[in-house]
Amino acid sequence: MTLVDKIGAATAVVVFVLLAGAYFYAYRPKNKQQFEDLRNFVNDDDER
Repeated sequence: MTLVDKIGAATAVVVFVLLAGAYFYAYRPKNKQQFEDLRNFVNDDDER
């Protein structure tokens, strides 16, 4: 393996881990209410 191959493999592993972390964060039941609250934040007329 060349250095470029090693960098590419390491990058693929890092991207996979980050995406897996984002997936588990988004679908964790603990975070459901937070995402439900933010679902229509663009349409809210309240000034914060």
